[in-house]
Amino acid sequence: MLFKEISSLLRNRLSPEEYVLENEYYGLEYGNKNANNIIKKVMLSLDLNLEAIHFATLNRVNFIISYRGLINEPLKNFNQNLVNKLSLLSKYPITIFVLNSSFIAAEGGISDTILDKIYLKLDKTFDIINKNNVAIPIGRICLPKSYPNQIESLNLKDLLKRIKVNLEVENSYYVGELNAKINKICIIGGKIPNSGLFESIVKQGCDCLISCDFNYEDAIFAKEIGLTLIKIPHYNCEIKAMKRLSNILSLEFPNDEIFLYESNNPLNLY
Repeated sequence: MLFKEISSLLRNRLSPEEYVLENEYYGLEYGNKNANNIIKKVMLSLDLNLEAIHFATLNRVNFIISYRGLINEPLKNFNQNLVNKLSLLSKYPITIFVLNSSFIAAEGGISDTILDKIYLKLDKTFDIINKNNVAIPIGRICLPKSYPNQIESLNLKDLLKRIKVNLEVENSYYVGELNAKINKICIIGGKIPNSGLFESIVKQGCDCLISCDFNYEDAIFAKEIGLTLIKIPHYNCEIKAMKRLSNILSLEFPNDEIFLYESNNPLNLY
């Protein structure tokens, strides 16, 4: 494949550039941006840690697609960790493409992956408006779908069990009553951009929100307005979404080597 082919596919369909949230990097972050640069070996990764970069250089990877970038904030100085990464990258010509939050909103991205894995029915997207007045479908509003032979309506306990089994989540934080019936669910496969969205979610008729990140104040507010919350670890849903993206790219470019580098979850439970 050529750089322009995979770049265009990512920017326009698989992780659209217009879905990027404010103040984050998207697209080519490092390496050769020649449109006709030939790429034969692609590695997908959740992040660009030293272990992942070292693996890429040893295995002569041409192109890395990473969910997170080398840096996520404006660069104020060269810390030793970044210097070590750049030193490794200089050993072999690698191009790095960063997805960031565009992959949350994308069709087949993180929000969609959660929806599919926990067996829900899509009702519509949950959109937020960015500074360019673009509607970003960051979330998915879903209806409960019963397993075969399931008679009773879905409640919070049932939903937590689905998450535990289908997303291989050891523990989930939640706000709400375990026997509470779940009627409509909003999924946002990342951090909640702002707690002001909670009221918008409730206005859409949702009584449950599944996300990867919310804080203590969010939990208090959700409890007060009657919104059930479930927090899923970033790693569990992001790694499954990246596996899905790897499979799609393998079908699009069958003559090239495309694989997912599965680094371990840096967070542990005791």
